[in-house]
Amino acid sequence: MQREKLAEAFLSRTPIAGVMFEHNDYVKVVSGAHSEKFGSLVSLLELTPEPRFVVELESGFDVEVLQSELASVCN
Repeated sequence: MQREKLAEAFLSRTPIAGVMFEHNDYVKVVSGAHSEKFGSLVSLLELTPEPRFVVELESGFDVEVLQSELASVCN
């Protein structure tokens, strides 16, 4: 899927094969450089080798995080 179409599908909350989250989902980073931080999913950057997202952390900073480093948080 082209990057533009991927971003459009993610923003419109269209299901994407292999992607476990949707735009604006509130998540916890469970591993990696930003472990134990919380934020909301802003965009989906790529699907392979695994989905990679931009997460807006509660601190206001945007970081790139792999899907395997995230867990859903119920509000």
